Amino acid sequence: MSLKEPSSPIDEKQSVDDVKLSVLEVDHDAEVGYDIYASTKDNLVFTPAEERVIIRKIDLWILPCFCLTQGLAFLDKTALNYGNLFGMKADLRVTSAQYSWFAGAFLLRIRFELSPAGYLVSVEPSTWLLQRLVHAYHTGKIMGCVCTIWGVVVIPGLGLMTPFWWRIREQPYCFNGVAGIVGGFLAYGLGHVTNAAVPSWALIFLTLGAITTAWGVYILLMLPDSPVTAPFLDDRQKAIAIKRVAENKTGIKNKTFKLYQAVQAFQDPKTWLLILAAAAAQIPNGVVTNFSSIIISNMGFTQFQTTLLDIPGSIIQILSLVGSGYLAGKFKNSRAILMFIGNAACIIAAACLTYAPQDQKWGRLAAFWFTSFSSVGFAMDSSWSLPCVSAIFSSVLVLTGSQNVGGFTKRQVTSAATFIAYCVIQNIAGPHTLIDSEEDIGYPTATKAMLAGYTVKTGCHILLGLYMWYENRRRDALAEASGDDISEEERARLAEEAGMNDVTEFDNKYFRYVL
Repeated sequence: MSLKEPSSPIDEKQSVDDVKLSVLEVDHDAEVGYDIYASTKDNLVFTPAEERVIIRKIDLWILPCFCLTQGLAFLDKTALNYGNLFGMKADLRVTSAQYSWFAGAFLLRIRFELSPAGYLVSVEPSTWLLQRLVHAYHTGKIMGCVCTIWGVVVIPGLGLMTPFWWRIREQPYCFNGVAGIVGGFLAYGLGHVTNAAVPSWALIFLTLGAITTAWGVYILLMLPDSPVTAPFLDDRQKAIAIKRVAENKTGIKNKTFKLYQAVQAFQDPKTWLLILAAAAAQIPNGVVTNFSSIIISNMGFTQFQTTLLDIPGSIIQILSLVGSGYLAGKFKNSRAILMFIGNAACIIAAACLTYAPQDQKWGRLAAFWFTSFSSVGFAMDSSWSLPCVSAIFSSVLVLTGSQNVGGFTKRQVTSAATFIAYCVIQNIAGPHTLIDSEEDIGYPTATKAMLAGYTVKTGCHILLGLYMWYENRRRDALAEASGDDISEEERARLAEEAGMNDVTEFDNKYFRYVL
């Protein structure tokens, strides 16, 4: 069986020599970084000190680009929430139902800067460009253009690019919490502006739009495509950087769109569980993202108090993600437990919002803050199956599958499909659960929808973990039955080499899911 065009998951009885032979049939020219990997894989030895230098360079050059891009994307999305607090709905004379559609239209809005493509319809084209236009344009340049034109659509691109630079255990990162803090203080400050030519809510949009556009130009000029083209790495450091991420066993980047991988993505139970989890989770996320100011102010707080009281939720998000990321890196196969803890916290918080007495405003406010634990479930899920990009797509299961989805086309399709579920549910279905007539009783329809969404998401995560655990056990049993008795080190090496040849995890019999 050729690894170039497989039609079904790889046969466990296939010998090691067969795998090595079929690797030779792969189009290595399409695999970014393979020439460097192939020429150095057998004799490249490096010290921990050398690796630390490379990690430090990547963190200093690439990580700020990713974090600030993610943070601005988050602010671009939440500007509507800040604007609503400062009178946008009244100034535009729109009803609450129309405002809910504003939140949904964010994903479907039409822009004509370059082409009539909205947020939702531009997801797959942007990821396609990130894959195809490698010779003419670097990934970073495409990201810069997309950031300037479409803003938040950069999220799938961040998800695809994350595994270019970091190992599995290094990938979860978040900047949404920081952006939420900055956004809260920014809105508080702009809300105090007087004698401006435009209202305060318009100042928020203009300020964030100008910053995002300028940042897109910086990304266009400064963000490299991959370690292969990184100007801050010398030749030896590039080889080490590629070897590091090759250990993820899912490859780096391939320039050829492979139809069989796209089909395989929709044959994979993980994809559908991710889509369902994203859809369920984005009902509460749609409420929190678009209406947090309304929910908090309805508890009895003033306009400016509400702006500041939205910030502690972002602080909790940062602490929970940093803590869960540390524990996931320290304790092997702990992601499922951490995901359950994060999801359980959200279920309890949503239940408190729904059933706590209305006069307990501080208790209900604290419960609302603790819904930020949803990012833990997303980040761990993303680190499971998709390259994590933090809470909006860590919220969207951004991130996309560096750890448990192999094959660049398959990761691209899985990312886009999950992101579309996020778009449709969060900003089209979610906002319509908040009903004006329920203002005096704390919007129970919205909080019950949040409770239901968190519960369904938890169930999907449990099923996803059980499926991958079962598949690991099945592969181990088949390998033992076939007499394919090789050491763990040799299995990891063969899985790594197959990943560098753009083999999906379905077709790579040496691959084992990260739990």
